Amino acid sequence: MRKLLILAALLVSCTFAAKAQSKSEFDPAGRWIISIMGGPMYQRNENSFVYEYRHMGQKLITYSVGAAVGYDFTSSFGLRGVVEYGLNRGCANYYQTSARGFYPYNFKNVSGFVDAMMHFNGLNAITRRFAPKAYAGIGVAHTFGFDKPSGYGDENPGGGIWSEKFHPWQRIYESNLTFGFRLGGILEYDFASGIGLFADLCGEAYTDMFNGLAPNEEDHEAQGKGYAGFPLDLRLTLSFGITYRFR
Repeated sequence: MRKLLILAALLVSCTFAAKAQSKSEFDPAGRWIISIMGGPMYQRNENSFVYEYRHMGQKLITYSVGAAVGYDFTSSFGLRGVVEYGLNRGCANYYQTSARGFYPYNFKNVSGFVDAMMHFNGLNAITRRFAPKAYAGIGVAHTFGFDKPSGYGDENPGGGIWSEKFHPWQRIYESNLTFGFRLGGILEYDFASGIGLFADLCGEAYTDMFNGLAPNEEDHEAQGKGYAGFPLDLRLTLSFGITYRFR
């Protein structure tokens, strides 16, 4: 009987020890985290509807890659810094030219954000491998590398010579610093080794000069059509990545 009691006590002790170890292993509080990610990105800005008019809407889907470093202060809250690089596409004015030409251009961005992270497991006092999260962030972006794309068909069906690099009269600013904000959600699955795999869905909004084009009042008055009428450039990214939690 005594041996049975000792065995039962050992089993109970091992069970509690395993639970404590599991809780410690997957509780993010007090840990640094590094991540790398990448995936498809969809964008909307002034005149992006012209891609759809030309049956090239798929070209508004490009890519974005990034890396992040974060720290979780508690089981439910943390901060991270993120750096992103992406390929973007825009289009100069369509309606305000007699030729109704197609004036597309490509450009790149490097963005930096500081995100406030909320962990739903911690909010509900749950410790488990599956970790849903939400975040909101503010940051800045530098856009550069503006160029005319090739392989888009007839860019100016009305003929003539472009007086500017991208458009007969509309200037596209080719180096810009803009502000941005974003909201997103993460679904992550963690392993005991500290490695995790995740999917990250994020919506980003940048001030109007992100795509090198910020219509003024005269542009809007000259022709009501041709601009989105929204003073932000938008992107939606779906990233897949790997993360590591330092012990």
